[in-house]
Amino acid sequence: MIGNRDIFLDRINLNNLSFHLNHCGMQECEAGYEYGFPMKPYHLIHFVLEGEGYLEQDKKISHIKAGQAFYIPAGSPAKYHASSVNPWRYGWIGFYANSQNPFLRYLFKDSTILDLSLPLPEIEKYLLTIMSVTDQRLSRIKKYQESDFTGEQFVSIHKLSESLAANSRMLDFFSVLIQTQSDENSINEEKISPALLAKTFMDENYQMPVKIREIAESLHLHPNYLSAVFKKEYRQTPKEYLCSLRMSQASMLLSLTEHPVSVISESVGYPNPLQFSAKFKSYYGLSPREYRKAYRSGGKGSL
Repeated sequence: MIGNRDIFLDRINLNNLSFHLNHCGMQECEAGYEYGFPMKPYHLIHFVLEGEGYLEQDKKISHIKAGQAFYIPAGSPAKYHASSVNPWRYGWIGFYANSQNPFLRYLFKDSTILDLSLPLPEIEKYLLTIMSVTDQRLSRIKKYQESDFTGEQFVSIHKLSESLAANSRMLDFFSVLIQTQSDENSINEEKISPALLAKTFMDENYQMPVKIREIAESLHLHPNYLSAVFKKEYRQTPKEYLCSLRMSQASMLLSLTEHPVSVISESVGYPNPLQFSAKFKSYYGLSPREYRKAYRSGGKGSL
């Protein structure tokens, strides 16, 4: 007989290990190119392959150069821009994961910037391998260059088989990152703040009609205390964060799917479509149908 068994799962909450790819890409930026957003419902890691640039996050500006990666947690605003002298070329992975995932805490610890041990050509190869699931041309090149792939050639994954293939390649890449960064035996469970526990719960359950009071009760906290510690850590109340999370997910579903508004409403925690539509219009200034129409008529943005 031959085989193996995963005993790592015996030592950690299985839900904390969940990963799923949202998107992966690569970009050769022009001097001074800038991109920013108020928040995303997924985590983002950028791998700087050439050049340099700057990350603006938590009222702090960090200089980042080739050989480093920077991490933007789900729900966090950020802005980053290429150097005007030596603009960067980077690849990125956006993915859904529990905020308590040990992979994230192990790699970045208390920082958002990581000095990479894995050679940059290997990192680029892994990123190209993930993208080659939908574009076979990328399986035959070693380095992405804007001149070879002009414009925005972003391909959506529509098949279950492609989704599984892209996700498995991302996980393979992550496993190599874990192996090369440092001693895996240094992974220790640590005390998690109630604000992070609440944020994680909302990240995982925003599609349910949960109430902040119920979240506080599940953590054995008074709702007012939870709101205070959450606002201190994330600069917004739990209610504001839950609303922004739901609205961001709803806007993505309206833009990228043909699901009826009533289906989208329920999928982001609003059983009543009228209540959802009113909340969405208050948040974006457009009704769900108006937002979808505006997006389809040319309001698409770029990464």
